[in-house]
Amino acid sequence: MTDRFARTDGSTTHPCNTTEGLRCGGSWRGTIQHLDYIQGMGFDAIMISPIVQNVEGRVQYGEAYHGYWVQDMYALNPHFGTHQDMLDLSKAVHDRGMYLMVDTVVNNLAYITNGRNPATSIDYSTLSPFNDPVFFHPYCKITDYDNYPLAQTCWTGDDVVPLPDLKTEDSQVQSMLMDWIRKMMTTYSIDGLRLDAAKHITPSFLPLFDNASGAFITGEVFEPSVKTICGYQNDLPSVPNYPIYYSILEAFTKGNTSSLTNQVEVMKQTCSDVTALTSFSENHDVARFASFKDDIAVRQRTRVTLTSINR
Repeated sequence: MTDRFARTDGSTTHPCNTTEGLRCGGSWRGTIQHLDYIQGMGFDAIMISPIVQNVEGRVQYGEAYHGYWVQDMYALNPHFGTHQDMLDLSKAVHDRGMYLMVDTVVNNLAYITNGRNPATSIDYSTLSPFNDPVFFHPYCKITDYDNYPLAQTCWTGDDVVPLPDLKTEDSQVQSMLMDWIRKMMTTYSIDGLRLDAAKHITPSFLPLFDNASGAFITGEVFEPSVKTICGYQNDLPSVPNYPIYYSILEAFTKGNTSSLTNQVEVMKQTCSDVTALTSFSENHDVARFASFKDDIAVRQRTRVTLTSINR
């Protein structure tokens, strides 16, 4: 997460109020300065936060430090750096023989309403390039996230920062998104993408977007169901391996080790290419793994074991 990783000035004592969700000042230039550290740990790729401009302003739970509250898809996030900084990061990564992945938001844009009715309070003219309500689904609240058709047409977010939901089934919206991703991939020599909120995107658009990107994509589907996760490989080559994540928790926090081995076998039999799924023990949407245990000694042993598994 770019804002939380490294500042341009190298400071490790600069005020950083994570409790209130405020920006800490991490930048692409700061990331460049720590590539020795990253590569020295054996990593051959980095993934950074969404790079485009977000809405400005502070709400009750913070600012857009994370990069997911998109306002202008064709402008870079000035809090992370400049066009030249982004070019320099891409070059620095590739000069080391490493790969650059970028987190990407195409399901929605964002607007701060601070409690006003999202159905009537969005000024679409401030959003780019989708500056008209015709590009978005009419406002409705997701009442059941397991209802995929509902989750793909209603809005995520809340009435503080609603996330206007793009009509990703619409041919004009699809064309605009594909033109945009082609430009981003070419301009910054991006090697791969994490596709945020893939679960909320029209499934038939996913392979079109994948093809337009011309690169590896792993699409976020926050779901423990093996059937659902494996089914998404009909539309995308990869999604994060949440079924294995939950089995890792069972194995290493509850002692149910058979859960992990059994789940591995089930996924081998169910998924078209289980090796393409992205395995993880932590990510930015879930609690830190060590937080599930109070015993510090157990935390340390677990971390060593998980490191060995991930390698």
